[in-house]
Amino acid sequence: MNKSRPPVDGLCDECGFNYSTGDLQGTVTTLIRQSAECSMALTKAAAGKASEVVRIRPEPDVWSAIEYACHVRDVLEVQRFRIAQCLAEDRPVYAPMDRTGRVKQAKYEDQDPMEVAAALMRFAREFGAAARVLTPPELGKLGLYNYPVVAPRPLGWVIRHTAHEIQHHRHDIIKILAVLEPPIVPAPKPVVEETAEELVEGSEIEAEDPAASGRD
Repeated sequence: MNKSRPPVDGLCDECGFNYSTGDLQGTVTTLIRQSAECSMALTKAAAGKASEVVRIRPEPDVWSAIEYACHVRDVLEVQRFRIAQCLAEDRPVYAPMDRTGRVKQAKYEDQDPMEVAAALMRFAREFGAAARVLTPPELGKLGLYNYPVVAPRPLGWVIRHTAHEIQHHRHDIIKILAVLEPPIVPAPKPVVEETAEELVEGSEIEAEDPAASGRD
């Protein structure tokens, strides 16, 4: 993934997510829609003629589209478990996700794009279902979160942070594929405009040529 870390509060200048705006229902709706956009971008690229484009890293330290999609899928699954953990425990302490270790351990680059896309959408719907029914007291319940530093975070922040993860990496996936994926329709050839002199010369040649006028 990119070495720079997006913010976990306030406005993210790169993807435009704002932790301070939007209600819970709207945030979850956007999360599911953007998860679908991640899924569709991956399947479209994988179904194209240059299907291996999803596995190409634009730079050595920047993940490929399939790696970002696998990360989004796993974030949705882990965060759904964290919602359940927070509701079930008095003082929840969330285990680290090990986001960078998973890339090699789970062999993200070798996974099937269609299966990843389907799982991503399934986990998005499951996360959304779990998040939508949370009450204000539940949203305010604290758990010890470990990223980017260990700190107590309310469950409402966990929901927003998950939404930021999806929006930010949707931005990453689409940006990477836009750069790497060959265009589906070839660019049109430039039209060379003839000058007035060339048009006149062409007319004179046609007039002098018997074949051009239909004569034997």
